[in-house]
Amino acid sequence: MARITGDELVEKITSVFVKAMRDDPKNWSKPWQGITAMPHNPQTKTIYSGINSFWLMLHMEQGDPRFSTYKGWDKIGGQVKKGSDGIPVVYYSNSYVHKTTGAWYTPKKGQPKVPANVDEYRKVFLAKTYYVFHASQVEGIEEWAKPDLDLTFTSEDHRAWFKTLGATWEEIPSDQAYYQPANDKIVTPLDVQFPNLETWFGTVSHEFTHWTGHQSRLNREGTKSFGDRKIYAYEELIAELGATFIAIERGVEIHPREDHIAYVQSWLKALDNDPKFIQTAATQAWKAAKFILDNTTEPAKEKELVA
Repeated sequence: MARITGDELVEKITSVFVKAMRDDPKNWSKPWQGITAMPHNPQTKTIYSGINSFWLMLHMEQGDPRFSTYKGWDKIGGQVKKGSDGIPVVYYSNSYVHKTTGAWYTPKKGQPKVPANVDEYRKVFLAKTYYVFHASQVEGIEEWAKPDLDLTFTSEDHRAWFKTLGATWEEIPSDQAYYQPANDKIVTPLDVQFPNLETWFGTVSHEFTHWTGHQSRLNREGTKSFGDRKIYAYEELIAELGATFIAIERGVEIHPREDHIAYVQSWLKALDNDPKFIQTAATQAWKAAKFILDNTTEPAKEKELVA
């Protein structure tokens, strides 16, 4: 199996994403709909974040979100099947370049993390790769137990969940959904205006992802510069990916919305100009989704009285 560098992997992930939207943007559908769990390491329980989360979603089989290294599977009694190809994931390591000589210092195991004369160096981040294997490529492990979901959830249940964030949110009869940074306010149409729960949830979570970018929260540039086309496209992609991450965690399946078709061309322009666009957007989207997930609580449902 040919090895791939970190930069090559970022390019590859970007090209997959761009091709899917460019070939048929109106029918582009996320291949990870309704899986109800984020890609994670079953040994350490670590959730893969940012671009790796997006990338590994494309490699999930039957909704199973478990990925680990060869050694990681071995530690929990699994054996990677002979002939299995690993899936590359990217990580960043700190390196230093001497400001005068251009010499590199990349700390190896047992070496100091920074050079002795660190002031003479410029810090840089190098994209590197390591390989993981999906659970379907492993023998001797337990079958994946799909999380139990409350399939009786209604828009009211999800609404109550979103409201625990304390955001200013108005639902009004309208044909627009938007976030107003100046007033720090979210506005969405009524739930009855949507064809199903999934599209309503996708719209609401998209706008709430924008809301996380306010300067008092994650302070993203996109919520302050909607007039700049490239920054706008970047922020819209963050919101769309963030909505996807939230929907997965909530067990809600979402489909591309018609009003997002217009965003696709902006995304493509920005992606083509900057191949690392998807990487940074996915990282920011995960931070936004995590902010929402970490700051919400599940309102208690009223229990039916038994005579």
